[in-house]
Amino acid sequence: MFPTALAATEIVRDVSTSLDMTIESPSLTKTAVAERATALLPEYREIIGSIPPEAGFGGIWESEMFLFYAAVKPFAPKQILESGRARGKSTLILARCFADARIISIEYDRQSENAAAAEAKLKSERNVELLYGDSRAILPERLQAGDAVLIDGPKDFRALKLALDLMRTGKPCAVFVHDFPPNSPQRKFVERNWPAAFFGDDPLFQRLQSLDNERDPRPNPQRRYGIFAYLPRPVALAYWQVRIRLFFAAW
Repeated sequence: MFPTALAATEIVRDVSTSLDMTIESPSLTKTAVAERATALLPEYREIIGSIPPEAGFGGIWESEMFLFYAAVKPFAPKQILESGRARGKSTLILARCFADARIISIEYDRQSENAAAAEAKLKSERNVELLYGDSRAILPERLQAGDAVLIDGPKDFRALKLALDLMRTGKPCAVFVHDFPPNSPQRKFVERNWPAAFFGDDPLFQRLQSLDNERDPRPNPQRRYGIFAYLPRPVALAYWQVRIRLFFAAW
């Protein structure tokens, strides 16, 4: 089934809108983030040391969250938007690492076992606001200038669409999207259309996985890393051009 002409027209009806083409801050190149990580590692270890390990439940590993922390901390965001909470491990790390920020975390299904586990885990975190519903509707309403964004649901091309729509506003200081394994369609799309993007499995960041060795008591664990993609601004093309490519790539 092919997209209709009307659907394609809906995508391009505002062709005058494009992403902010301001030169990206050099502090968010992968080399700069890797260098910053070395200095921040002792501080991060101390912060997460008070959080009980929770191995074997999936989610975003501590090493991946450290990458987000090292990239975003210099911006000192007043608010962080998290889409996809699961059991709340990443939310708790955000709350502790960014104690002066408001953490707005959105999960789709209020009835899941994970929802109850996350609420219990986060009930004492005063800087966390837990919401339920479709983040594609909620995030644009709550987004403010200077916010950092972490998307771990929706997935794949839906996640990219949400990220692109948020970036279009020019408000986020950083946008990270989870679950971009090598050779996946969504990763190939980013590699083609965000030439300055970087991924959490870059060799520069592999040493950070030592954090997970410390936090995972299982013998010979088989860990699955979701792999973060950092989406920088600007992209190589105007918003509407990337949006069209994204529309057709998702079919």
